[in-house]
Amino acid sequence: MANANPFARIADRYDGTPPRLRPPLVTQAVGEVIPFVDTAGCFVEAYTPRRVAVRLDNEERLHNHLGGLHAAALALLAETATGLVVALNVPDGSSPLLRTMDISFENFARDAVQAEATLTDAETSQVRSRPLGQIAVDVALTAPDDDTTLVAGTLTWAWVPEARLVDEGER
Repeated sequence: MANANPFARIADRYDGTPPRLRPPLVTQAVGEVIPFVDTAGCFVEAYTPRRVAVRLDNEERLHNHLGGLHAAALALLAETATGLVVALNVPDGSSPLLRTMDISFENFARDAVQAEATLTDAETSQVRSRPLGQIAVDVALTAPDDDTTLVAGTLTWAWVPEARLVDEGER
């Protein structure tokens, strides 16, 4: 049976794609599922059930008053990386929802920034094994060519059966 999880389907669709072609194709496909990711200019560098890395270039439209990346853009990057790594693992019929964000802005982001979120084997099993749950995912934002942490955070994600979301939304 085909995978009904749209994020896992994207990973499956581009699994055998040459490494240099995979990131732009995955980025486009994710942007079709989550239009705001495309609108913001996020670029998916790595996309596996255990590791997602997403880059945001320092474009003028994303600047704060000092010319660096705006805090909201950085929070979006953290949310995108953590959300995608969870979304890749939710069981068919469930959807991820952000519950909390704890973000620490440690260094000024002057250039491109990459967010990386990972899950362990045990964490991926935890997400995949239940239609309903919650997990805290750590994320680090760095310059793509530097390991200095610019932003660190922990985002808590829930996943719930889609039928429950429809029911709650109709109330």
